[in-house]
Amino acid sequence: MIKVATRMAKRPSPRRTIDRGRVSPTPRRATGEARVARPLSPAAVRQAHEKFLAFVFEHGQVYNSYLATEPGRELFWSADGQGVISYVRRGRHVLCGGGLIAAPEHREELLREFLHFTRKFSLRPVFFDIQEDVVALFRDLGLKATKIGEDALIDLPDCTFAGKPYEWVRRQSNYCKRHGLVTTEVRPDDLSSDEWSRVLTEVLEVAEASLGDKPQSQEMKFVVGRIGEHELGLRRLFIARSDEGQGRIEGFVVLNPMEGGSRWATEIYRHRPDAVRGTVAFVIHHLMQQLKAEGVQQVGLCMIPTRNCEQPTPGDAWLIRRVIGVSKKMLNGVFDTAGLEHFKTRFRPRYEDLYVCTPPRPSVGSFWTFFQVTGIMHLDLRNLLRVARRRIRKRACRKNLTSTGDSSKPTLG
Repeated sequence: MIKVATRMAKRPSPRRTIDRGRVSPTPRRATGEARVARPLSPAAVRQAHEKFLAFVFEHGQVYNSYLATEPGRELFWSADGQGVISYVRRGRHVLCGGGLIAAPEHREELLREFLHFTRKFSLRPVFFDIQEDVVALFRDLGLKATKIGEDALIDLPDCTFAGKPYEWVRRQSNYCKRHGLVTTEVRPDDLSSDEWSRVLTEVLEVAEASLGDKPQSQEMKFVVGRIGEHELGLRRLFIARSDEGQGRIEGFVVLNPMEGGSRWATEIYRHRPDAVRGTVAFVIHHLMQQLKAEGVQQVGLCMIPTRNCEQPTPGDAWLIRRVIGVSKKMLNGVFDTAGLEHFKTRFRPRYEDLYVCTPPRPSVGSFWTFFQVTGIMHLDLRNLLRVARRRIRKRACRKNLTSTGDSSKPTLG
């Protein structure tokens, strides 16, 4: 592990010193990108980085666990090196993403040590996207768990894409094929550096163009992965090209690994504003068929935020639940959670609850820190007005989108 001198407070007490072997930024490609306690050769840094990627690949449990490898993340390792928590800190507030990255038998000790660490330095941790099977652990250690959405999961061994339930998916794929789209996986190791550079440049162009359909002025961070400044690493990239595979890239999907590659999540997907209708659905349909043939067990479509979060649950935080409820009503016209849910239900997933775990008394500062770190409220006024105007014009038909109740009976085919 790279030993890094990290300041955890503006004026730390001389009696409060951090175990520098426990807290570090994400391993970098070059030693000049991090302040190190001793010189490390580029080969040693690269080897440490690859070991870290392999650890997250093997032990990540949720769709965004692999984001621990992004630049700008800090890492807390358990004393025995059997678990890691990825986080971003602003002042006293610590936003933890990706869950407890450790084998099941090491998660409790990892969480205990991290909570001791945050209490020692008077930090306020918030854990996002925690799965239901570990919520009891957080509650046992004094935190509140509040539902923030549901993870949409497709179990590939049981998925046939046949019959009426998958009619919409097949229709999108057939339409794209008739219009000359071809989907393939792109592996950097199979390309020359120049070929990969050209692919990456075009993928970034697609991502940039897709911002025109969003109210934000830039891609969000922390809750959404990035490509370009963040190496592809052990993620997988699928693209759709026009002109029978010889034309431009119309859309792409980036997959995050979980549980040693037995599960994958469609964590980033983008398309050009003028792409063939159904491009992203076509890519997802293709990659699911390929992964099923490889023996992969599950593909996740990532969280549907605010889904079925209205009802209180034992041990939740009243303030957070109310904020989620208000956000769902006020911001749906801008962020289109209904449209997002409708799209994901077309693949007939099953759902698992996801939670945010906080100290017993959540602070307003944590909400403000979340907005700062993610950039959710970094809005482009022109885009915001354009998006709002378009959705207002379509509000009549959008009333028929899948409700947040029984997604097994969607209203649109």
